[in-house]
Amino acid sequence: MDLRDRLTKAKELLIAGEDESEVPDVIGYQDVKHQWELGYRDMLVQVIRSGDCGPDSTSIIDFPKTDLTVRPLARFSTRDRLIYDALVFTVAHQIDRQLHPNVSSYRWDQYKGEPIGWWYNWTSYRRKSLRAIRSDASLRVAYIDIAAFYEHIDVAILGDDLEALGGDRRPVSHIMDFLTRFQTINHAWGLPQGPDSSGILANLYLNPVDSYLDHNGARFLRYSDDIKVFHRDWSELRDLFLGVNSQLRSRRLAVSSAKTFILDPQDAIKQETDIRHDSLSRGIKCGRPRAREGLVAYFEDIAKEGKFNGNQVRFILGQLRMMKDDRAVGWCLENLPRLPHAITHVFKYLNAAKSRTCEIESALVRFLSSSRSASYPLIEQRILRYFIAMDVKDERVKEAAWSILGDRNRDDYAREFAARYIGQHASIAEAQMLRHRFEGETSGAIRRAELVALYEAGYLTTRYRNEIKASLSGMEWLCNFLAAGPRISPPRIGPHVYF
Repeated sequence: MDLRDRLTKAKELLIAGEDESEVPDVIGYQDVKHQWELGYRDMLVQVIRSGDCGPDSTSIIDFPKTDLTVRPLARFSTRDRLIYDALVFTVAHQIDRQLHPNVSSYRWDQYKGEPIGWWYNWTSYRRKSLRAIRSDASLRVAYIDIAAFYEHIDVAILGDDLEALGGDRRPVSHIMDFLTRFQTINHAWGLPQGPDSSGILANLYLNPVDSYLDHNGARFLRYSDDIKVFHRDWSELRDLFLGVNSQLRSRRLAVSSAKTFILDPQDAIKQETDIRHDSLSRGIKCGRPRAREGLVAYFEDIAKEGKFNGNQVRFILGQLRMMKDDRAVGWCLENLPRLPHAITHVFKYLNAAKSRTCEIESALVRFLSSSRSASYPLIEQRILRYFIAMDVKDERVKEAAWSILGDRNRDDYAREFAARYIGQHASIAEAQMLRHRFEGETSGAIRRAELVALYEAGYLTTRYRNEIKASLSGMEWLCNFLAAGPRISPPRIGPHVYF
């Protein structure tokens, strides 16, 4: 697979992942898809071959892990993201050949030339864990987790690892330039979180830990930075843990004390099996009435206790959506600020509940118009995305969108969708105001969204578009796309399962 093919693969995977993206693109990369064979790919090839691989700009998003904690998510420009993925794909097959069979995460499909889907990898990891514990009732399990893993990866050491792979050094040099610049231009360090490509590189970084365990005859499994070691004897497990800890220190890493422990056999089985989730899921699939009653009771317990565990919320909303049960709509709307870590599932569920559309829209408008919405840019973005997808025209939403767009202290990913919403429902006077904002904007991402908004508002003339194309670097591809007069598709929030 040559560079052009790797770039095409990176583009296809990026577009295919939009439905589940943590921070989706304002037009789902429709401009890149349209311009791909018309020069966009060739531009990327030329950039990589010149060695000027970037990234040119990156934003770091505090993405929710729970209702209280966050992780730093790197958001690249489309150009930079495709370059990064294509560069890592160049060495991915070499990295995968170095990995132990017991590593499940970010494996490489050599026949398709792409990463194996995360769901297959995760279920394989979980299946192997259960099989190991059930194969011997006397096995204890050491659970080892690495603190802030991606952030503490030493890029210089990773560069040594990549060079040791041998072969063409140019891709390695480009990857190192990319990562070094990533750390230089941002308040960030280590590997950028978000792209699967970082997971591929992270696997190579932990290869010495896998080798240590293998050379010491340990029975182990690893999924990214989650490591499980199996042994009957507690002291043996402790010794192996100390050895792993030493390997991690040599790589500038440390274990998370809160998530590292040794469990006896029965406790390990409880840790590995979520019996309630498994039994409810199987029962609902088989149409058992008691399973439905059990899920309702499970939801009511969580609602009563005020729990916002991400895994529980995602499971319950997914199952209720499959059952076409709208009982959680009010709870979701009432507790939106506590649910940003499950926001994709929340809006899939709300989108499916067509019989409650009026109630949902009213609550979302109230939230967007309230003073507290500014503290939740991810929720603002999802609400605006929902209204764009549903083609809802509401003056209160438009007013809130103007406020979001005009606040440069707001995150770009919320402001982008605010611009597009305004563009879809703008009067001529508002379109003129959008143009004024476009001409004074400094963020490339916001300018892109505002140009789309001008187009959807019917206020992008051929003369003005050509002027922008000639004077603003990086906007030519979007201008070429808009010159074709496309109907820009609305966002797709979830599968078409309505109730």
